Amino acid sequence: MTLAAALEEAYAAVDVKGDVLDTLEFDHPTLAEPLRFVKGIRVPGLHETVPLPVPGNPAALFIVVDFGFSRPSQEEGGPGRAKLRVDNVSRQLQEALRAAIASDQPFSVTYRAYSTLDPNHPEIYDGLRMGNVSVTPLSASGDLFYEEIEMKAFPGQTYDLTQYPALYGL
Repeated sequence: MTLAAALEEAYAAVDVKGDVLDTLEFDHPTLAEPLRFVKGIRVPGLHETVPLPVPGNPAALFIVVDFGFSRPSQEEGGPGRAKLRVDNVSRQLQEALRAAIASDQPFSVTYRAYSTLDPNHPEIYDGLRMGNVSVTPLSASGDLFYEEIEMKAFPGQTYDLTQYPALYGL
């Protein structure tokens, strides 16, 4: 099968009847529970929250807000960071975000794209961090990035005498 034929088949297999719900989940040690947002236009009394499944909660409430996202830039020294902006942040969220900013630890961010046809199997991007956060009366913004993988021990274990005695002279 040629590449063109494979692409044509892949495009034809996509179901375009449903809508995609873009969601963000912010977590931080200072928060009692994660802050969850779904992209949309809030209509007071009618469309303020959307229940969607997350691990451990089949109907977690996501607050409807407008948020913007810009992809990482392509620069000579390596890719830049993605930018995120959440508009119409309520007073409770502002207080939670300010407390988290004061702790000097990055936010953990999970992006999920839910299909309205099958909300139980979202596309998930987790392990994101949010830094350089600023909060104004109307919005919250910051940079999204993955932790620097080169600073991590691979494969996530510390090589010590107990686990790997052959690495040391006996």
